[in-house]
Amino acid sequence: MIKIAIVDDEQHCINSLVFHLQNVFPDTSIVFQTNDPNEALQRLPEIKPDLLFLDVEMPLMNGFELLEQLGTRDFDVIFTTAYSKYAVQAFKAKAVNYLLKPVDEEELQSAVQEWKQNRPAGHRVSAQKIDDLLDYLKKEGILKNKIGIPVSDGIEFIEVNDIMYCKSQSNYTNFHLANGQQILISKTIKEVEKMLVHYFFMRVHRSFLINPNFMRKYMHHEGGVILMQDNELIPVSNPHKKRIKEIFDAIGKNQT
Repeated sequence: MIKIAIVDDEQHCINSLVFHLQNVFPDTSIVFQTNDPNEALQRLPEIKPDLLFLDVEMPLMNGFELLEQLGTRDFDVIFTTAYSKYAVQAFKAKAVNYLLKPVDEEELQSAVQEWKQNRPAGHRVSAQKIDDLLDYLKKEGILKNKIGIPVSDGIEFIEVNDIMYCKSQSNYTNFHLANGQQILISKTIKEVEKMLVHYFFMRVHRSFLINPNFMRKYMHHEGGVILMQDNELIPVSNPHKKRIKEIFDAIGKNQT
């Protein structure tokens, strides 16, 4: 049985998609559906569907931003979109599956059949394509540089460029922001690293993930430490020292 999830801010679009799927693919099970991208962020990693139908145009957080914030994605994606020039061009450029809304049953059948045929048993088909799509959208300025992080009363959206570094605290991670604010979330540093990997954050120590834009100085004493803009001294473990030196060398060359 193929497990399907649907995320769309319009309920009538979900209802229509469910009707068509059940009509032409009785071997599928709709395991999750929601109008709320925030709920999808929390539930999709637990549910682990085989295939996600994801609306592109949603308020607060579009479909691309949702995927970016999920980090690890253990499912394939078919995007659904009303006519959106930038989205369709991006899909075509990166050979990513999409359906125009309102979804036509024949086109839906064709898209799912193609996905099933290209999908080896138990394996995903579009992981690299989705990553390439997100990278393309960021380069084109389409994907916003915001992430949503879980806090006690919901999800807080913060600018990635405002994050100086993240510090591990057991099974929690403390975000240190440029304005001095700190936000503690119930995710491990490893999980946070997956959220930020596309934004060029660097893991320099088992307990620290840094934004290279906020580095002030690299010092060799005590085995190697980085002085950040808030004067925090962050240790650098041996496997990362060469990469840090390369970054400072590159900065120096660009300034000469």
